[in-house]
Amino acid sequence: MNWFVAQLRAHPELAFFLTIGIGYFIGKLKVGYFQLGSVTGTLLTGVLIGQLGINIGPEAKAIFFLMFLFAVGYKVGPQFIQGLKKDGLPQVIFSAVVCVGGLLVAFAAAKIMGYDLGYSTGLLAGALTQSAVIGVGQDTINSLPQLSTELKTQYNNSIPIAYAVTYIFGTVVFAWFFASLGPKLLRIDLVKECKDYEAKLGEKMEDAGIMSAMQANAVRTYKVGKGAWANKKISDLEASFAPTPAFVTRMRHEGKIIDPNGNVVISPGDTIVIGSKSKDLVLHEDEIGEEVYDEELMNFNLEILDVVMTNKEFLGKTVAEIIKEKGSNFRRNVIVRKVTRIGHELPIQANLTLQAGDVVTLVGKLEDVERVSKMIGTPEHPTNMSDMVFVGLGIVLGGLVGLLSFKVGNIPLSLSTSGGALIAGLLMSYWRATKPTFGLIPSAALWILDSVGLCAFVGIVGLVSGPGFVEGIKSVGISLLFVGIGVTFVTSAIAVYVGKYIFKFHPAILFGACAGSMTTTAALGAIQESAKSKVPVLGYTITYAVANTLKTIWGAVIVFMLIK
Repeated sequence: MNWFVAQLRAHPELAFFLTIGIGYFIGKLKVGYFQLGSVTGTLLTGVLIGQLGINIGPEAKAIFFLMFLFAVGYKVGPQFIQGLKKDGLPQVIFSAVVCVGGLLVAFAAAKIMGYDLGYSTGLLAGALTQSAVIGVGQDTINSLPQLSTELKTQYNNSIPIAYAVTYIFGTVVFAWFFASLGPKLLRIDLVKECKDYEAKLGEKMEDAGIMSAMQANAVRTYKVGKGAWANKKISDLEASFAPTPAFVTRMRHEGKIIDPNGNVVISPGDTIVIGSKSKDLVLHEDEIGEEVYDEELMNFNLEILDVVMTNKEFLGKTVAEIIKEKGSNFRRNVIVRKVTRIGHELPIQANLTLQAGDVVTLVGKLEDVERVSKMIGTPEHPTNMSDMVFVGLGIVLGGLVGLLSFKVGNIPLSLSTSGGALIAGLLMSYWRATKPTFGLIPSAALWILDSVGLCAFVGIVGLVSGPGFVEGIKSVGISLLFVGIGVTFVTSAIAVYVGKYIFKFHPAILFGACAGSMTTTAALGAIQESAKSKVPVLGYTITYAVANTLKTIWGAVIVFMLIK
């Protein structure tokens, strides 16, 4: 054991990766819908291993934090900018109001309790479940010339202590309040409200679903008999499935395999390959003919492809409007498998409005999927290559802008390199959404920048601040835990009542917007589980994008509010 500890001290890079590995393992442990999360798991692991006296320079921490913030901006940029436009403005304002309310509640609690800059910033980060506050707060404290080096170190070590104490219950309270207590306080049947909202959205165009024994969509082969569809056009057969989409993809017509258009007339004995919803294929089976196995006819290429919505012609329009404008041939042989926004799957329904940055997953015949994908946006073919010119120069430019400062009294104010990297990510990702010829960061690479960037940062924070963690807990006592719960609870109540009575959001949207304003994915999962619906995610995405930006900046704001 002594040899192992000595090696960790001599080679801090090994201690770092040990922290990451154990931290992610702890973060995956799940009780119900609650997980500690990789960030908190890594921070606590870092604190524990940090008791051994591991020395890691501050440059490594700064590098990982800039990676993380640029990724955050890149991930939410299109939704953030889109939200500033007319349709999303109420949700933008709501999220801003809730974020300001949370900031003021945390500030008031810190003043009443007499917490210093470090504990106050950590309280804000943990009680409002925004890990990025840690780094921005530390950067801001380090930029204050009136503080001694000793005080800066003390405050920087206090931030993760307060965060670790308050974050776990912050996450639990948000999830419980928005999924369970909030609907009861407002006397709302969330399941019923979501079903009503789904009805307003219109009939589902396709079921997104997950892979299971019951597949919502299917491609089947039938030999046409002498029944209803003999000597009728392909287009008539497809139209009979309406409003469900159905496409005859291939057929063996008069002994030859062809890719038919709608004008081809079906002859008795023809074999057709038709794709539609499984249940509708069963309903029409007797009319079409006997289902058969034809290996040669079915031997054609299908493609599953993610497409980022970038074409302005389609943005801000509903699925139904696009199909009405373009006609049924627009998406011939192509089915929308799912639509995701900031990584969360949306309910695919006729009145779902598409936004810049939405990722639409298409499945269908190869050439048709390629055709549709180029019309609606930017295809994301599987690749492991990121545009590192875009990433590197983006962070540098953002950091340089963030270093520009101005004075308010004797206090110099600036975004800092961290705030600049966040803004750069926002603007450059929106730029890419409008000009998608550059700046690709595949989802796996973005996850590395985002998740690993943040966990690496907090892991180093834990390693460095570990020796003072126990003493810090002793100095603030158990009171910090209850103060954090109080801040979380009051902020939750503000969000629910403001959304209901001032913004008058539909209940199905309200609680998703509350979870987004608190940037709490665990809460969204709990709400969807309670509502038995994906509809709440429609209120989550814009509010999440706005809150993720504002609450990160709060790490600097609360320091300036408390500095004397």
